Amino acid sequence: MSGGEFIPPPRKPRAGGSGGRAASAPQLQRRMPKRILVVDDDENILNLERTILEQKGFEVTTAGGGAEALQILAGHAFDLVLLDVMMPEVDGFMVCRKIKEDPRLKDVPVIFLTAKGGGEALAEGFESGAVMYINKPFTANKLLTIVNTMLEAGSNLA
Repeated sequence: MSGGEFIPPPRKPRAGGSGGRAASAPQLQRRMPKRILVVDDDENILNLERTILEQKGFEVTTAGGGAEALQILAGHAFDLVLLDVMMPEVDGFMVCRKIKEDPRLKDVPVIFLTAKGGGEALAEGFESGAVMYINKPFTANKLLTIVNTMLEAGSNLA
């Protein structure tokens, strides 16, 4: 052996095993990625949010407006919804109210991600059922921190 080279010691077989895993060891299960619906009428913001979240392993579905979001929600389950407030036709407040009125969706946390974060808008957002507001512009770190916190908290905050 040359100086400084490290060779790990050989592994000893486990009792009752054949040198590897014990026969009764449970197989590790892969966790399903958390599903997030991102709703925004600004395609650039939509793509940015999707990219940030997908890079961290989330399964992301996008909607370009409130009406499209409601159609998607009618047929799919999500762990969290990121929702813009100011959108044409059906705004974020209405989408949030519809989510909270639906027994199947009412426990899904809704986070408003918007430039409209003043006092009245903030109050209306929380009254409609949102659990958090993120103001635009936002950083990837802030978005991920809040999303992870809300997902860990689960439906206790919904």
